[in-house]
Amino acid sequence: MIQRDIHRRFLANARLIVGSRVGFGVLNLVTNVIILHSFGAADLGMVMLLVAYVRVFSDVVKFESWQAVLRYGAIPAEDGDNDRLRRLIGVTLTLDLLTVSGAICVAVLLVPQAAGWFGWNAEIAAIAPWFMIVILFVTNATPNGVLRLFDRVEILALQHGVNAVIRLSLVVLVTVFGDGVRDLALAWFAAFVLSAAIPMVVSARELTRRGLLPILTLRPVQAGLLFPGIWRFFLMSNLISTTPIAVTHLTTLVVGATFGGAQAAALQLARQLTSGASAPIKLLGPLLLPDYARLSGRGEWSMLRDVLVQQLRVTVVAVALVGGVLFAVLPLIVKLAFGAEMLAHIWLFRLLLLATLIQTVGFSLNHAMYSASKGGTALLIQLGAVIVYAAILAGSIGPLGLNAVGVATVAFALVLRGVTLVIGHRLLKKRIGKAGLREG
Repeated sequence: MIQRDIHRRFLANARLIVGSRVGFGVLNLVTNVIILHSFGAADLGMVMLLVAYVRVFSDVVKFESWQAVLRYGAIPAEDGDNDRLRRLIGVTLTLDLLTVSGAICVAVLLVPQAAGWFGWNAEIAAIAPWFMIVILFVTNATPNGVLRLFDRVEILALQHGVNAVIRLSLVVLVTVFGDGVRDLALAWFAAFVLSAAIPMVVSARELTRRGLLPILTLRPVQAGLLFPGIWRFFLMSNLISTTPIAVTHLTTLVVGATFGGAQAAALQLARQLTSGASAPIKLLGPLLLPDYARLSGRGEWSMLRDVLVQQLRVTVVAVALVGGVLFAVLPLIVKLAFGAEMLAHIWLFRLLLLATLIQTVGFSLNHAMYSASKGGTALLIQLGAVIVYAAILAGSIGPLGLNAVGVATVAFALVLRGVTLVIGHRLLKKRIGKAGLREG
């Protein structure tokens, strides 16, 4: 019954997340197509590089505090321990404020160097320091965790929808009435700020309604005693979750600096189209994190294994069916969306799609490892995959050009998912055996 309830709740939230992300992902794609045809790849690439620069700083510093809210808040929320929840949310929120402030300062200081590296024109270089305010809104870590903890994932779906709609609307206005790439960047700025304000406001109202106003404090020793292992969890979850994202954005910056903004735009368009299938999947793993936390906290390892196996079976079937269709129609989609000239990069699109499908399988494995206090193991696996990625990219970007990014991304996905499955199976088998001995 517990497994059925977990699966039913997961499917309900998954339908909401996947439906909204796919639908609004199409709007984002339309937005970029409009820019590509109205302004050209160079201007689109300049905006993409500015956003990638912001993302590097926001992803590195946010410490994935939303995951700590779920990992350490699931059982107190179930037990009605409001004092413990208030202290937990206070710790994560204080950490968010401190790290985001530092990230904004460093990002602003490095803007002059970034402008030279990435070829930003005078307009983009002038607004870039103010654009770094976006870091506060795209980080949005603790509010995200609060909404997930109280099963308000519809607000997260709404946020992405508002972002897509605002951006498309403003880009249309800029196309008709605007005056260059600066106005395009301001459209991105407005979309980020206005959409991210929604989960912030709703999570604050949710905490107020439940009498859970956070106790803002950051006493490391006290927090460590109250929530054993939380600082290690912060470090591990941050490195595990942000490393591949940071590598992605750093790759964009490297491509922009090496080949120019037009090639960076082509890479981003390929990513946006091929990762459309995996964008919702990235949000599905966290849906299971509270359940994994409850099951591991109570030592119900067999149940956790059963939930994982069920998710793997469903995902493999879905990937096989959807992947076959996508590969068949990919050239047609690329031609219709971006023009026949973009077919020159068709192998980049194919390789990134293959990597996306591989990553989709086992989308919740890392979250199961967090719950089992095996974040260090997951981190080592990921670091190994990053090393493989970096070695292949560095060795092949000369002869293969942009296709080197696709080859390296496929290798990263194979190493990450393959090794995680093997080691995760062994770890679960060991935990289940120990639990059986204790029961006996």
